[in-house]
Amino acid sequence: MLELKQTQKLLPVLKLTQQLQQAIKLLQLSRLELTQTIQQELNENPVLEIEEKDEIDEQPIIKQGNVTEWLELSYSPSEDLFGREEREYPGDREWEYKDAELSLFSNTSKNRNKGESPNYENYVTKKDSLRDYLRWQVGLSKIDSNERIVAEWIIENIDDNGYLAYPIQDISKVSGFPVEFLENVLKKIQKLDPPGVGARDLKECILIQYEASEKNDHAFTQIVSSYFELFQKANLKEIAKKTGYPVEKIKEVFETIKGFDPKPGRNYSNEHTSYVVPDVYVVKKEGTFEVLLNDEEIPELMMNQYYVGLYKRRDINGDTKKYIKNKMRQAEWFIKSIQQRQNTLYLVSKSIVAYQSKFFDKGIQFLKPLILKNVAQDIGVHESTVSRITTNKYMSAPNGIFEMKFFFPTGIHNEGGDSLSTNAVINFITEIINKEDKRNPVTDDDIVAVLKERHNVRIARRTVAKYREALSVRSSRERRVLD
Repeated sequence: MLELKQTQKLLPVLKLTQQLQQAIKLLQLSRLELTQTIQQELNENPVLEIEEKDEIDEQPIIKQGNVTEWLELSYSPSEDLFGREEREYPGDREWEYKDAELSLFSNTSKNRNKGESPNYENYVTKKDSLRDYLRWQVGLSKIDSNERIVAEWIIENIDDNGYLAYPIQDISKVSGFPVEFLENVLKKIQKLDPPGVGARDLKECILIQYEASEKNDHAFTQIVSSYFELFQKANLKEIAKKTGYPVEKIKEVFETIKGFDPKPGRNYSNEHTSYVVPDVYVVKKEGTFEVLLNDEEIPELMMNQYYVGLYKRRDINGDTKKYIKNKMRQAEWFIKSIQQRQNTLYLVSKSIVAYQSKFFDKGIQFLKPLILKNVAQDIGVHESTVSRITTNKYMSAPNGIFEMKFFFPTGIHNEGGDSLSTNAVINFITEIINKEDKRNPVTDDDIVAVLKERHNVRIARRTVAKYREALSVRSSRERRVLD
Protein backbone atom coordinates (compact mmCIF):
# COMPACT_ATOMS: atom_id res chain seq x y z
CA MET A 1 0.00 0.00 0.00
CA LEU A 2 1.42 3.37 -1.01
CA GLU A 3 1.83 5.95 1.73
CA LEU A 4 2.58 9.67 1.57
CA LYS A 5 4.83 11.12 4.23
CA GLN A 6 7.25 13.98 4.79
CA THR A 7 10.96 13.37 5.43
CA GLN A 8 13.92 15.66 6.09
CA LYS A 9 17.13 15.26 4.12
CA LEU A 10 20.35 17.28 4.28
CA LEU A 11 21.92 18.15 0.94
CA PRO A 12 24.95 20.34 0.23
CA VAL A 13 23.85 23.29 -1.93
CA LEU A 14 26.18 25.92 -3.34
CA LYS A 15 24.49 29.30 -3.15
CA LEU A 16 26.07 32.65 -3.93
CA THR A 17 24.84 35.50 -1.81
CA GLN A 18 23.89 38.78 -3.43
CA GLN A 19 26.99 40.40 -1.93
CA LEU A 20 29.32 37.74 -3.33
CA GLN A 21 27.67 38.00 -6.75
CA GLN A 22 28.34 41.73 -6.67
CA ALA A 23 31.99 41.15 -5.75
CA ILE A 24 32.42 38.70 -8.64
CA LYS A 25 30.78 41.16 -11.03
CA LEU A 26 33.16 43.94 -9.98
CA LEU A 27 36.16 41.77 -10.89
CA GLN A 28 35.44 41.73 -14.60
CA LEU A 29 34.39 45.36 -15.01
CA SER A 30 36.58 47.69 -17.03
CA ARG A 31 37.70 51.03 -15.57
CA LEU A 32 34.84 52.89 -17.24
CA GLU A 33 32.26 50.33 -16.13
CA LEU A 34 33.65 50.40 -12.58
CA THR A 35 33.38 54.19 -12.30
CA GLN A 36 29.82 53.99 -13.65
CA THR A 37 28.95 51.29 -11.10
CA ILE A 38 30.44 53.36 -8.28
CA GLN A 39 28.42 56.38 -9.36
CA GLN A 40 25.25 54.30 -9.51
CA GLU A 41 25.90 52.94 -6.01
CA LEU A 42 26.50 56.47 -4.73
CA ASN A 43 23.16 57.55 -6.18
CA GLU A 44 21.28 54.62 -4.63
CA ASN A 45 22.95 54.45 -1.21
CA PRO A 46 22.85 57.68 0.86
CA VAL A 47 25.25 56.20 3.44
CA LEU A 48 28.02 55.93 0.83
CA GLU A 49 29.98 59.00 -0.21
CA ILE A 50 33.28 60.06 -1.79
CA GLU A 51 36.07 61.12 0.52
CA GLU A 52 36.86 64.79 0.05
CA LYS A 53 40.65 64.85 0.28
CA ASP A 54 40.83 68.62 0.81
CA GLU A 55 38.70 68.51 3.93
CA ILE A 56 40.38 68.04 7.30
CA ASP A 57 38.21 66.40 9.93
CA GLU A 58 39.15 65.44 13.44
CA GLN A 59 36.86 62.41 13.26
CA PRO A 60 38.28 59.15 11.90
CA ILE A 61 37.49 58.58 8.25
CA ILE A 62 35.62 55.41 7.33
CA LYS A 63 37.03 54.51 3.93
CA GLN A 64 38.31 51.52 2.00
CA GLY A 65 39.54 49.13 4.64
CA ASN A 66 38.08 47.11 7.48
CA VAL A 67 34.95 49.17 8.07
CA THR A 68 33.33 46.81 10.55
CA GLU A 69 36.23 46.98 12.99
CA TRP A 70 36.15 50.78 12.99
CA LEU A 71 32.44 50.77 13.65
CA GLU A 72 32.77 48.29 16.49
CA LEU A 73 35.39 50.50 18.16
CA SER A 74 32.87 53.35 18.09
CA TYR A 75 30.41 51.46 20.29
CA SER A 76 30.42 50.02 23.75
CA PRO A 77 31.10 46.27 24.08
CA SER A 78 27.42 45.65 24.77
CA GLU A 79 26.42 47.15 21.42
CA ASP A 80 26.73 44.86 18.37
CA LEU A 81 26.25 46.88 15.22
CA PHE A 82 25.27 44.19 12.78
CA GLY A 83 25.36 41.00 14.84
CA ARG A 84 28.09 38.40 14.65
CA GLU A 85 26.20 36.10 12.28
CA GLU A 86 25.41 38.92 9.88
CA ARG A 87 29.01 40.11 9.66
CA GLU A 88 30.43 36.77 8.66
CA TYR A 89 29.31 36.79 5.07
CA PRO A 90 29.49 33.53 3.11
CA GLY A 91 32.58 33.43 0.99
CA ASP A 92 34.67 35.80 3.14
CA ARG A 93 37.45 33.25 3.39
CA GLU A 94 37.95 33.27 -0.37
CA TRP A 95 39.01 36.90 -0.14
CA GLU A 96 41.58 36.41 2.61
CA TYR A 97 44.90 36.11 0.79
CA LYS A 98 48.02 38.21 0.86
CA ASP A 99 46.25 41.21 2.37
CA ALA A 100 49.61 42.48 3.57
CA GLU A 101 50.33 43.66 0.04
CA LEU A 102 47.42 46.09 0.16
CA SER A 103 49.84 48.70 1.46
CA LEU A 104 51.65 48.56 -1.88
CA PHE A 105 48.65 50.03 -3.70
CA SER A 106 49.78 53.25 -5.29
CA ASN A 107 47.69 55.94 -6.87
CA THR A 108 49.80 56.68 -9.92
CA SER A 109 48.29 60.12 -10.22
CA LYS A 110 50.30 60.98 -7.09
CA ASN A 111 53.49 59.51 -8.48
CA ARG A 112 53.39 61.18 -11.89
CA ASN A 113 53.60 64.83 -12.73
CA LYS A 114 50.38 66.48 -13.76
CA GLY A 115 51.96 67.33 -17.06
CA GLU A 116 52.19 63.61 -17.86
CA SER A 117 48.48 63.01 -17.43
CA PRO A 118 46.74 61.78 -20.58
CA ASN A 119 44.49 64.08 -22.55
CA TYR A 120 41.06 62.61 -21.92
CA GLU A 121 39.52 64.72 -24.68
CA ASN A 122 41.30 62.45 -27.17
CA TYR A 123 39.83 59.25 -25.76
CA VAL A 124 36.55 59.35 -27.67
CA THR A 125 36.23 60.36 -31.28
CA LYS A 126 33.28 60.20 -33.64
CA LYS A 127 33.47 60.32 -37.40
CA ASP A 128 30.69 60.63 -39.97
CA SER A 129 29.98 57.35 -41.69
CA LEU A 130 30.58 56.92 -45.41
CA ARG A 131 26.84 56.92 -46.07
CA ASP A 132 26.33 60.16 -44.13
CA TYR A 133 29.14 61.76 -46.12
CA LEU A 134 27.62 60.64 -49.42
CA ARG A 135 24.16 61.92 -48.44
CA TRP A 136 25.67 65.28 -47.55
CA GLN A 137 27.31 65.50 -51.00
CA VAL A 138 24.10 64.47 -52.77
CA GLY A 139 22.32 67.30 -50.96
CA LEU A 140 24.81 69.75 -52.47
CA SER A 141 24.71 68.25 -55.96
CA LYS A 142 22.51 69.14 -58.91
CA ILE A 143 20.30 66.09 -58.50
CA ASP A 144 16.51 66.38 -58.76
CA SER A 145 14.09 65.01 -56.17
CA ASN A 146 13.39 61.74 -58.03
CA GLU A 147 17.09 61.03 -58.43
CA ARG A 148 17.68 61.73 -54.74
CA ILE A 149 15.25 58.95 -53.83
CA VAL A 150 17.15 56.56 -56.09
CA ALA A 151 20.46 57.85 -54.72
CA GLU A 152 19.27 56.93 -51.22
CA TRP A 153 18.58 53.36 -52.38
CA ILE A 154 22.07 53.11 -53.88
CA ILE A 155 23.84 54.70 -50.90
CA GLU A 156 22.12 52.30 -48.50
CA ASN A 157 23.57 49.41 -50.51
CA ILE A 158 27.19 50.66 -50.44
CA ASP A 159 29.33 48.72 -47.97
CA ASP A 160 31.94 50.08 -45.57
CA ASN A 161 34.71 49.60 -48.15
CA GLY A 162 32.89 51.83 -50.63
CA TYR A 163 31.65 49.12 -53.01
CA LEU A 164 28.11 48.53 -54.23
CA ALA A 165 27.17 45.44 -52.23
CA TYR A 166 24.40 44.16 -54.54
CA PRO A 167 23.90 44.10 -58.32
CA ILE A 168 21.82 46.90 -59.83
CA GLN A 169 19.30 44.31 -61.02
CA ASP A 170 18.63 43.20 -57.44
CA ILE A 171 18.23 46.79 -56.24
CA SER A 172 15.83 47.38 -59.14
CA LYS A 173 13.66 44.45 -58.12
CA VAL A 174 13.44 45.60 -54.51
CA SER A 175 13.03 49.35 -55.17
CA GLY A 176 10.86 49.15 -58.29
CA PHE A 177 13.03 51.66 -60.21
CA PRO A 178 14.22 50.77 -63.73
CA VAL A 179 17.76 49.49 -64.13
CA GLU A 180 18.63 52.31 -66.56
CA PHE A 181 17.50 54.95 -64.08
CA LEU A 182 19.56 53.33 -61.31
CA GLU A 183 22.61 53.14 -63.59
CA ASN A 184 22.42 56.85 -64.40
CA VAL A 185 22.20 57.84 -60.73
CA LEU A 186 25.00 55.41 -59.84
CA LYS A 187 27.30 57.17 -62.33
CA LYS A 188 26.63 60.46 -60.55
CA ILE A 189 27.37 58.89 -57.15
CA GLN A 190 30.61 57.46 -58.55
CA LYS A 191 31.76 61.03 -59.20
CA LEU A 192 31.47 61.89 -55.51
CA ASP A 193 34.22 61.78 -52.92
CA PRO A 194 36.06 59.52 -52.07
CA PRO A 195 37.17 58.57 -55.59
CA GLY A 196 36.21 55.01 -56.42
CA VAL A 197 33.07 54.92 -54.26
CA GLY A 198 30.10 53.04 -55.72
CA ALA A 199 32.23 50.68 -57.80
CA ARG A 200 30.99 47.14 -58.33
CA ASP A 201 34.42 45.52 -58.37
CA LEU A 202 38.10 46.39 -58.02
CA LYS A 203 38.61 47.01 -61.76
CA GLU A 204 35.79 49.56 -61.90
CA CYS A 205 37.08 51.14 -58.66
CA ILE A 206 40.52 51.71 -60.22
CA LEU A 207 39.05 53.09 -63.45
CA ILE A 208 36.89 55.55 -61.48
CA GLN A 209 39.89 56.72 -59.49
CA TYR A 210 41.93 57.10 -62.67
CA GLU A 211 39.18 59.21 -64.25
CA ALA A 212 39.05 61.37 -61.09
CA SER A 213 42.80 61.97 -61.38
CA GLU A 214 42.06 63.82 -64.66
CA LYS A 215 44.74 61.92 -66.51
CA ASN A 216 44.04 60.88 -70.09
CA ASP A 217 46.03 57.85 -71.12
CA HIS A 218 44.15 55.62 -73.53
CA ALA A 219 46.67 52.82 -72.98
CA PHE A 220 45.93 52.74 -69.24
CA THR A 221 42.17 52.49 -69.78
CA GLN A 222 42.56 49.83 -72.48
CA ILE A 223 44.96 47.68 -70.48
CA VAL A 224 43.01 47.82 -67.20
CA SER A 225 39.63 47.30 -68.89
CA SER A 226 40.68 44.32 -70.97
CA TYR A 227 43.51 42.63 -69.07
CA PHE A 228 42.96 43.33 -65.39
CA GLU A 229 42.89 39.61 -64.54
CA LEU A 230 46.43 39.26 -65.85
CA PHE A 231 47.46 42.25 -63.74
CA GLN A 232 46.22 40.46 -60.63
CA LYS A 233 48.50 37.57 -61.54
CA ALA A 234 51.41 39.99 -62.22
CA ASN A 235 51.79 38.50 -65.70
CA LEU A 236 53.13 41.64 -67.38
CA LYS A 237 54.84 39.87 -70.24
CA GLU A 238 51.57 38.26 -71.31
CA ILE A 239 49.85 41.67 -71.24
CA ALA A 240 52.62 43.17 -73.36
CA LYS A 241 52.29 40.29 -75.80
CA LYS A 242 48.53 40.71 -76.15
CA THR A 243 48.49 44.52 -76.34
CA GLY A 244 51.65 45.19 -78.27
CA TYR A 245 52.79 47.77 -75.73
CA PRO A 246 56.39 47.51 -74.42
CA VAL A 247 56.94 45.96 -71.01
CA GLU A 248 58.07 49.34 -69.64
CA LYS A 249 54.64 50.78 -70.46
CA ILE A 250 52.93 47.87 -68.73
CA LYS A 251 55.12 48.43 -65.66
CA GLU A 252 54.17 52.12 -65.69
CA VAL A 253 50.48 51.19 -65.65
CA PHE A 254 51.16 48.68 -62.88
CA GLU A 255 52.86 51.31 -60.71
CA THR A 256 49.97 53.71 -61.29
CA ILE A 257 47.48 51.08 -60.14
CA LYS A 258 49.49 50.54 -56.96
CA GLY A 259 48.96 54.21 -56.10
CA PHE A 260 45.16 53.85 -55.93
CA ASP A 261 43.14 52.83 -52.87
CA PRO A 262 41.49 49.40 -53.28
CA LYS A 263 39.08 50.22 -50.42
CA PRO A 264 38.08 53.87 -50.84
CA GLY A 265 35.48 53.83 -48.08
CA ARG A 266 37.60 52.48 -45.25
CA ASN A 267 38.66 55.93 -44.04
CA TYR A 268 35.00 56.68 -43.35
CA SER A 269 34.28 53.46 -41.50
CA ASN A 270 32.48 53.66 -38.17
CA GLU A 271 35.47 51.90 -36.67
CA HIS A 272 37.94 54.30 -35.10
CA THR A 273 41.10 54.11 -33.10
CA SER A 274 40.34 53.32 -29.49
CA TYR A 275 42.36 55.03 -26.80
CA VAL A 276 42.67 53.01 -23.63
CA VAL A 277 43.68 53.97 -20.12
CA PRO A 278 45.93 51.34 -18.50
CA ASP A 279 44.67 49.71 -15.31
CA VAL A 280 48.21 48.76 -14.31
CA TYR A 281 51.62 50.37 -14.85
CA VAL A 282 54.80 48.29 -14.93
CA VAL A 283 57.83 50.48 -14.19
CA LYS A 284 61.45 49.40 -14.18
CA LYS A 285 63.33 50.68 -11.14
CA GLU A 286 66.84 49.67 -10.14
CA GLY A 287 66.83 46.60 -12.38
CA THR A 288 63.48 45.23 -11.18
CA PHE A 289 59.93 45.75 -12.38
CA GLU A 290 57.47 47.42 -10.04
CA VAL A 291 53.70 47.07 -10.39
CA LEU A 292 51.57 50.17 -9.77
CA LEU A 293 47.78 50.27 -9.93
CA ASN A 294 46.19 53.16 -11.74
CA ASP A 295 43.67 54.37 -9.15
CA GLU A 296 43.02 57.60 -10.99
CA GLU A 297 39.30 58.24 -11.53
CA ILE A 298 38.48 55.54 -8.94
CA PRO A 299 37.32 57.55 -5.92
CA GLU A 300 38.07 56.79 -2.29
CA LEU A 301 34.81 55.76 -0.65
CA MET A 302 33.68 56.26 2.92
CA MET A 303 30.54 56.13 5.02
CA ASN A 304 28.59 59.29 5.64
CA GLN A 305 29.28 60.26 9.26
CA TYR A 306 25.84 61.78 9.64
CA TYR A 307 24.14 58.42 9.07
CA VAL A 308 26.68 56.63 11.28
CA GLY A 309 25.90 59.08 14.08
CA LEU A 310 22.18 58.75 13.40
CA TYR A 311 22.40 55.00 13.78
CA LYS A 312 24.16 55.38 17.14
CA ARG A 313 21.36 57.49 18.59
CA ARG A 314 19.15 55.73 21.11
CA ASP A 315 16.01 57.56 20.05
CA ILE A 316 16.11 56.18 16.48
CA ASN A 317 14.22 52.92 16.27
CA GLY A 318 11.94 50.96 14.00
CA ASP A 319 12.02 51.17 10.23
CA THR A 320 14.45 54.10 10.15
CA LYS A 321 17.13 52.23 12.10
CA LYS A 322 16.53 49.10 10.02
CA TYR A 323 16.87 51.09 6.78
CA ILE A 324 20.13 52.74 7.90
CA LYS A 325 21.49 49.40 9.08
CA ASN A 326 20.77 47.79 5.71
CA LYS A 327 22.39 50.64 3.78
CA MET A 328 25.46 50.55 6.05
CA ARG A 329 25.85 46.84 5.40
CA GLN A 330 25.59 47.43 1.64
CA ALA A 331 28.13 50.24 1.83
CA GLU A 332 30.52 48.11 3.87
CA TRP A 333 30.37 45.22 1.42
CA PHE A 334 30.68 47.50 -1.60
CA ILE A 335 33.80 49.18 -0.20
CA LYS A 336 35.26 45.81 0.69
CA SER A 337 34.50 44.40 -2.79
CA ILE A 338 36.27 47.27 -4.52
CA GLN A 339 39.24 46.85 -2.17
CA GLN A 340 39.45 43.15 -2.96
CA ARG A 341 39.07 43.82 -6.68
CA GLN A 342 42.10 46.10 -6.57
CA ASN A 343 43.97 43.60 -4.42
CA THR A 344 43.27 40.80 -6.90
CA LEU A 345 44.27 42.99 -9.85
CA TYR A 346 47.54 43.85 -8.14
CA LEU A 347 48.41 40.26 -7.27
CA VAL A 348 47.54 38.91 -10.74
CA SER A 349 49.56 41.69 -12.39
CA LYS A 350 52.53 41.01 -10.14
CA SER A 351 52.37 37.29 -10.95
CA ILE A 352 52.20 38.01 -14.70
CA VAL A 353 55.24 40.29 -14.47
CA ALA A 354 57.12 37.57 -12.59
CA TYR A 355 56.29 34.91 -15.21
CA GLN A 356 56.92 37.16 -18.21
CA SER A 357 59.89 39.13 -16.85
CA LYS A 358 62.01 38.42 -19.94
CA PHE A 359 59.29 39.84 -22.16
CA PHE A 360 59.24 43.12 -20.23
CA ASP A 361 63.03 43.28 -20.38
CA LYS A 362 63.87 41.99 -23.87
CA GLY A 363 60.77 41.99 -26.09
CA ILE A 364 58.00 39.90 -27.60
CA GLN A 365 60.25 37.05 -28.75
CA PHE A 366 60.73 36.17 -25.08
CA LEU A 367 57.01 35.96 -24.29
CA LYS A 368 56.44 32.53 -22.73
CA PRO A 369 53.32 30.35 -22.93
CA LEU A 370 51.19 30.94 -19.85
CA ILE A 371 47.87 29.56 -18.66
CA LEU A 372 45.40 30.88 -16.10
CA LYS A 373 46.10 27.93 -13.82
CA ASN A 374 49.73 29.00 -13.31
CA VAL A 375 48.76 32.45 -12.04
CA ALA A 376 45.82 31.09 -10.03
CA GLN A 377 48.07 28.67 -8.16
CA ASP A 378 50.68 31.36 -7.63
CA ILE A 379 48.33 33.72 -5.79
CA GLY A 380 45.99 31.12 -4.33
CA VAL A 381 42.71 31.83 -6.15
CA HIS A 382 40.48 30.02 -8.62
CA GLU A 383 41.21 30.14 -12.36
CA SER A 384 37.86 31.85 -12.98
CA THR A 385 38.98 34.71 -10.73
CA VAL A 386 42.09 35.24 -12.86
CA SER A 387 39.99 35.07 -16.02
CA ARG A 388 37.56 37.69 -14.73
CA ILE A 389 40.16 40.12 -13.42
CA THR A 390 42.12 40.07 -16.71
CA THR A 391 39.01 40.77 -18.80
CA ASN A 392 38.89 44.29 -20.30
CA LYS A 393 42.02 45.32 -18.39
CA TYR A 394 45.17 46.86 -19.85
CA MET A 395 48.77 46.94 -18.69
CA SER A 396 51.26 49.67 -19.57
CA ALA A 397 54.79 48.30 -19.90
CA PRO A 398 58.09 49.85 -21.00
CA ASN A 399 57.54 48.27 -24.45
CA GLY A 400 53.90 49.27 -24.98
CA ILE A 401 50.32 48.95 -23.73
CA PHE A 402 48.85 45.44 -23.83
CA GLU A 403 45.55 43.84 -22.96
CA MET A 404 46.15 41.56 -19.99
CA LYS A 405 44.84 38.56 -21.94
CA PHE A 406 47.83 39.09 -24.24
CA PHE A 407 50.12 37.63 -21.58
CA PHE A 408 48.42 34.21 -21.77
CA PRO A 409 49.49 32.93 -25.21
CA THR A 410 49.40 29.32 -26.31
CA GLY A 411 52.70 27.55 -26.87
CA ILE A 412 54.61 25.86 -29.68
CA HIS A 413 57.33 23.35 -28.79
CA ASN A 414 60.66 23.63 -30.56
CA GLU A 415 63.08 20.81 -31.21
CA GLY A 416 65.12 21.75 -28.15
CA GLY A 417 62.20 20.86 -25.87
CA ASP A 418 61.42 24.46 -24.94
CA SER A 419 58.14 26.22 -25.62
CA LEU A 420 57.65 29.44 -27.56
CA SER A 421 54.50 31.50 -27.54
CA THR A 422 52.54 31.87 -30.76
CA ASN A 423 53.14 35.62 -30.44
CA ALA A 424 56.89 35.02 -30.57
CA VAL A 425 56.57 32.80 -33.63
CA ILE A 426 54.41 35.41 -35.38
CA ASN A 427 57.06 37.99 -34.54
CA PHE A 428 59.74 35.77 -36.10
CA ILE A 429 57.63 35.48 -39.27
CA THR A 430 57.20 39.27 -39.37
CA GLU A 431 60.96 39.78 -39.09
CA ILE A 432 61.65 37.29 -41.89
CA ILE A 433 59.17 39.00 -44.24
CA ASN A 434 60.44 42.49 -43.40
CA LYS A 435 64.01 41.50 -44.30
CA GLU A 436 63.12 39.69 -47.54
CA ASP A 437 64.27 40.70 -51.00
CA LYS A 438 61.22 42.46 -52.47
CA ARG A 439 62.16 41.26 -55.95
CA ASN A 440 62.29 37.66 -54.72
CA PRO A 441 60.07 37.45 -51.61
CA VAL A 442 60.16 34.42 -49.33
CA THR A 443 57.48 31.80 -49.76
CA ASP A 444 55.67 30.05 -46.92
CA ASP A 445 57.92 27.03 -47.45
CA ASP A 446 60.97 29.29 -47.14
CA ILE A 447 59.62 30.66 -43.84
CA VAL A 448 59.14 27.10 -42.54
CA ALA A 449 62.77 26.32 -43.36
CA VAL A 450 64.10 29.55 -41.77
CA LEU A 451 62.10 28.96 -38.56
CA LYS A 452 63.51 25.46 -38.28
CA GLU A 453 67.09 26.56 -38.99
CA ARG A 454 67.26 29.72 -36.82
CA HIS A 455 64.84 29.01 -33.99
CA ASN A 456 64.43 25.20 -33.97
CA VAL A 457 60.70 25.70 -34.55
CA ARG A 458 58.95 23.05 -36.63
CA ILE A 459 55.53 24.13 -37.89
CA ALA A 460 53.51 23.26 -40.98
CA ARG A 461 53.32 25.47 -44.05
CA ARG A 462 49.56 25.92 -43.59
CA THR A 463 50.26 27.24 -40.08
CA VAL A 464 52.65 29.82 -41.51
CA ALA A 465 49.98 30.78 -44.05
CA LYS A 466 47.43 31.20 -41.26
CA TYR A 467 49.74 33.46 -39.25
CA ARG A 468 50.67 35.42 -42.38
CA GLU A 469 47.01 36.03 -43.21
CA ALA A 470 46.38 37.11 -39.61
CA LEU A 471 49.09 39.74 -40.17
CA SER A 472 47.33 40.86 -43.38
CA VAL A 473 50.43 39.95 -45.39
CA ARG A 474 49.84 38.92 -48.99
CA SER A 475 51.36 35.85 -50.62
CA SER A 476 54.90 35.94 -51.98
CA ARG A 477 53.63 36.22 -55.55
CA GLU A 478 51.53 39.27 -54.69
CA ARG A 479 54.39 40.86 -52.70
CA ARG A 480 56.85 40.68 -55.58
CA VAL A 481 58.09 44.08 -56.77
CA LEU A 482 59.00 44.25 -60.44
CA ASP A 483 62.06 46.06 -61.71
